[in-house]
Amino acid sequence: MTLQTEEIHAKTVEWLRPRLRGALLRPHEEGYDEARAAWNLNAHQRPAVVVVVEAAADIIAAVRFARNEGLGVGVMATGHGVGTPADGGLLINTSRMRGVRVNPVSRTVRVEAGALWKDVIPAAHAHGLAGLAGSAPHIGVVGYTMGGGFGWLGRKYGLNSASVTEAEVVTSGGELVRVSADENADLFWGLKGGGGNFGIVTSLEFRLYPLATIYGGSIFYPVEKAREVLDAYARWSVGLPDEMTAAVTLMNIPPLPRLPEPLRGRSVVVVKGCYCGEKPEDGGEMFRPVRDGLGEPIINTFREMPVSEMDQISMDPVDPLAVVQHAELLSDLSLGAIDALVGVAGAGPGSPLTILELRQLGGALALAPEHLNLMGSCSARFSLNAIGATFTPEMEQGVKDRIARLTAAIRPYRTGETFLNFMEENPAGDRVRAAYTPGDWERLVRLKHRRDPHNLFRFNRNIPPSCETGPAERKVK
Repeated sequence: MTLQTEEIHAKTVEWLRPRLRGALLRPHEEGYDEARAAWNLNAHQRPAVVVVVEAAADIIAAVRFARNEGLGVGVMATGHGVGTPADGGLLINTSRMRGVRVNPVSRTVRVEAGALWKDVIPAAHAHGLAGLAGSAPHIGVVGYTMGGGFGWLGRKYGLNSASVTEAEVVTSGGELVRVSADENADLFWGLKGGGGNFGIVTSLEFRLYPLATIYGGSIFYPVEKAREVLDAYARWSVGLPDEMTAAVTLMNIPPLPRLPEPLRGRSVVVVKGCYCGEKPEDGGEMFRPVRDGLGEPIINTFREMPVSEMDQISMDPVDPLAVVQHAELLSDLSLGAIDALVGVAGAGPGSPLTILELRQLGGALALAPEHLNLMGSCSARFSLNAIGATFTPEMEQGVKDRIARLTAAIRPYRTGETFLNFMEENPAGDRVRAAYTPGDWERLVRLKHRRDPHNLFRFNRNIPPSCETGPAERKVK
């Protein structure tokens, strides 16, 4: 620890702590390790100070302090999406700000900075409404939305970022401002997909949709049928309406006692889907080609279900894990791509990848020109997400090696673009840039230069200012 860091800590204790309702935590203080920990146990970060905020006033005080001290600022609710670790900076932990307020008349919900989807989903469902949640309810709503927000209802309703109606934001100058289509319109545009580069959201309002019941689930087949299932999925998914979103996944299922015995410890290929049309029962007929054309499955969980149970489709893990992840966008799922996925990615006990998922794109995910696109040109037909659990350094290297082989094998089928929310930790600058069209990127860089010229908000999937102005000078309080 340097003398300069010690001085920062001393000033933090002296000046900032009495101005907070929440907690201020330094290295070696009780609660510091818990407050800085990300959900992905491989995402290590060691900020100079963590502020666990309880209100917008705490965020304002923390940002002003960081600006004065020349510290970078990072934000974390659940830590599922750590872009760049907040090493040596100030980390704002929003996990105590969990307020949710549904307005059933306007069909909107306002959430505080640390609200989770599991806070929103039942509150909306009580009024026959649904938000555009992702595959897991324990994800933070604000971070998910600012990176786009893509889930099982996406092909019908789009990204959740496009459903945002207004927000309250703390700027790099430490001011709380309201943003909407009519107020701070430039910031409003960039906020909805800029991944936290332009300010810290203290509250967010977005639209809900009249939807109470869906048809969805998963069909599990032995991994030996992977090539057959992928081929059937590729042909079947071409003609699906926007009300249907489908995915296919190669999985190595861990031998956990809580899992059904037929799946426990097995390698499988899974077709997942969600139908959100007016008549949920129509979804059953729509899935008939998969259900009847591939023989007897190991397990079939498809059923009509309340939209509040939609997370049962993916069954994502809840407890923190050490994982390595990599995502790409594919132009199509051709026979060559299928061969690459099955042959190189591999499946079965010999593969270090826990999950290799292809998720269907298109429909409303191809955003209108007035919205910020988050999948480049939106020409991709599928997203590809590879994830491997890494409990030892040897496992981590094995996963990285397999992902490198996979990336090389599918190069002819990639669009070269990316999706912000599926991006790995510490992404290279060109990976971030590939999430946007060239025109959107230039507009984002100009916005960053206007709104955060010193790159105060840099612990994220960073968009650099158009000019390197250097860190802000320290100011006398």
